[in-house]
Amino acid sequence: MNLKSLTLSRLGYSEYRPLQEKAIDALCAGQDVLLAAPTGGGKSLVYQSAGLIRQGVAVIVSPLLSLMSQQVDELTKKGIRAKFLNSTLNPGEQDDLIWALRHEHIDLLYISPEKLVQPSVIGFLHSFDISLFAIDEAHCISQWGSFFRPEYSQLGQLKDSFPDVPIIALTGTVDKDTINTIQTSLKLKDCQVLRSSFDRSNIKIHIAQKRKAKQQVLYFLHHEVPGQTGIIYCRSRKKTEEIADWLSQLGLPSLCYHAAMTEEDKRANHHTFTHQPGTIMVATTAYGMGIDIAHVRFVVHIDLPNNTESYFQEIGRAGRDGKPAKALLLYGLQDITQAQQLAAMQPFSADKELENMGKFFRVLESRGCRRQNLLAHFDERLPACDNCDRCLSNRSEQNVTIASQKLLSLIYHTKGVQPFSLLIQILLGKKTKSVLAANAETSPLFAKGKELTEVQWKAIIRHLIAFDYITLGTISAFTVHINEKSRSVLKGNTQIIIPNEQYYPTLHEDDLEIGSVSWHKVLAWKYSHGKNTLSENQLRLICRHKPKSIASLSRLTGLPKDHVVDFADTLLKIVHEMDSLEVSP
Repeated sequence: MNLKSLTLSRLGYSEYRPLQEKAIDALCAGQDVLLAAPTGGGKSLVYQSAGLIRQGVAVIVSPLLSLMSQQVDELTKKGIRAKFLNSTLNPGEQDDLIWALRHEHIDLLYISPEKLVQPSVIGFLHSFDISLFAIDEAHCISQWGSFFRPEYSQLGQLKDSFPDVPIIALTGTVDKDTINTIQTSLKLKDCQVLRSSFDRSNIKIHIAQKRKAKQQVLYFLHHEVPGQTGIIYCRSRKKTEEIADWLSQLGLPSLCYHAAMTEEDKRANHHTFTHQPGTIMVATTAYGMGIDIAHVRFVVHIDLPNNTESYFQEIGRAGRDGKPAKALLLYGLQDITQAQQLAAMQPFSADKELENMGKFFRVLESRGCRRQNLLAHFDERLPACDNCDRCLSNRSEQNVTIASQKLLSLIYHTKGVQPFSLLIQILLGKKTKSVLAANAETSPLFAKGKELTEVQWKAIIRHLIAFDYITLGTISAFTVHINEKSRSVLKGNTQIIIPNEQYYPTLHEDDLEIGSVSWHKVLAWKYSHGKNTLSENQLRLICRHKPKSIASLSRLTGLPKDHVVDFADTLLKIVHEMDSLEVSP
């Protein structure tokens, strides 16, 4: 067995993927590498293997303390000599670590960017052999480099201080601009850029207009992913707590996670989510990088992510085991306008934030296959996926050029200072207080848009914003402007065609019966006991008849007693939790 195969076996794998092996070979030859692969693509195996094969200590730069600790624990269990150096170590632990490094008792050293760029640490690293530097989550150089995590932009000094040590930059999602930024910032030389397909074909993508978000999420949880483990992303800390409390009150096991929580509470909730199947984590993006849980079956976005990269990363936390998973994104016109306002308020990066948000809007509003539109952002072309809401529907479209002309004309005549809600009321011919206060019932366009509903008008506005036919003002008061591009529509030189809305259904809390909640828990139990052979029909019989003994469970399912004895206690406990209520899933 050669050294590469022996190392693979030590790390607990049977074979490398082609791209992994190519990256390892390049590193072992002393070449810089930029490896772009989707979440769950096996990037960590590359630097771990190459670090063990090459002489010296592999230094891995990781942005999250929790991720460092998790990876070190996993490697230690495999007999790999891995440690981390960060602010959580006390002076005595740091001394022990320094001694171990100098006496060649460590193979992999995880370190935060803040720690690494300290002159004393750079000086210390010169006291022993380094096999390679691995920059994990390297897209942070582009997303955070100059602001939130400025140390990422300082990592270029590694090449100055250690010119002969190869560097591998790893990222789960990049476009061409980000690839160039990473290479330039890290001063990579003759870098081999390796990219795998970013397609996560096992994830069903569904994007829909937000109507009653909570009730839409409830429908999704009840009808599409009952009993399964998943994440619901929200923008605000307050909303995560509200949604988690609401779901818990309905009997669906839910936790929240956001940056303002204590570290102890965050660790406890993460541990429960990791180990208790059927748990729903309602979180801000603080529950982000490093979340590597194989049994996450769904990701829901109640609010818009910051950009396409964030969306791709976040839905990629589902289905990491390769089994079918689902992603649901709900958004509306208000989400788009609020997101643009938030981006415009960024003190140092407003222009970049607005540009990235605009690209994301175009991904959402483009016609055709969702997965095609998403992966085109990453310069990847593929056939229609047959696993998104567009491909699984009739894909009908409508020409809304005349309607767009009416809206653009109304914006012009109202001087761009009236909110979209009022513009829609004018077009629909509604004599509301706002319309009358603006004297808008005298407008020549009053009641000229009755052929469409309010929802359809909002869809047109979203499309016109996404493709820059209208521009939102970035000052505090609302303004909207038409431009040269919109004049092409007004003249009839450009056609506006949009997909027909596919409405995602709702489920009201009152329609979620106690029996349905019990069924969620029974299914969660089933998913956590993958070895049992009970079908859903058998489980429904058990819920209906509520056997109280192994013998009665055996008779009801037709399975021998020695087969059901392994799981009878836990299953019967769940079934009888609501013994006083009639359960009919």
